[in-house]
Amino acid sequence: MPKARYDGLADWYDQEQARLAQRPDAPVDQFARLVGPGTGLFVELGCGTGLTAMALEAQGWTVAGLDISADQLAIARSRLGSVVHSDAHELPFRSASITALGMAYVHTDVDAFDQVMREVSRVLAPGGRVAHLGVHPCFVGHHVDRPDKSEVHLGFATGYRDAVRVDDSEQFGPGIRSRVGAQHVPLGAFLMAFIDAGLVFDRCVELGEGLVPWMLGVTAHKPMTNGSSLTASLTRTP
Repeated sequence: MPKARYDGLADWYDQEQARLAQRPDAPVDQFARLVGPGTGLFVELGCGTGLTAMALEAQGWTVAGLDISADQLAIARSRLGSVVHSDAHELPFRSASITALGMAYVHTDVDAFDQVMREVSRVLAPGGRVAHLGVHPCFVGHHVDRPDKSEVHLGFATGYRDAVRVDDSEQFGPGIRSRVGAQHVPLGAFLMAFIDAGLVFDRCVELGEGLVPWMLGVTAHKPMTNGSSLTASLTRTP
């Protein structure tokens, strides 16, 4: 199993997530709105300490959380009815067994996002839906100033086109990425990970207050096996 970079940081991470939840554009709320209300089982990959999953449960979902960090799951277990200690690159679920799945801030943590999306497509049932919210690849990363650095101007550096892992960058600031680093996935590679996995996009939204949108949200579905396409029914963000 790959390195669990968040092990040893669970308490701090939980406090940091609670702090971010106070923002007007709180990631937890934005992800819950992207997914929308629903019933039945929702599998969250990279559930962390369970704060995002709690927001989904408030909308009617029954959430099973999966994470590679045992430390994170020790906290999530007290908040969720079901947690799974596993690696998103090799999901421990039967093929075509899940109808609703989501990820928040996963593409910058995993080593191979395209492999994760192939696994997502494998476990999704025909017509099943996936939602992903993460930092905007164009405006958050080692190649650009932090979005909160200025209200009028951000400086860019070389490196955007390079799909590399960055563990030490002054651009990260004092938050989560300064502790665990980030895997940079350029926008084209991010979108193609869905397409190459055989998924069909339903929505793409740019979110976040400030000079630039610092979050990117997408929803997609796995086509029906009879050739027909499932109409998107996830709630739209106003």
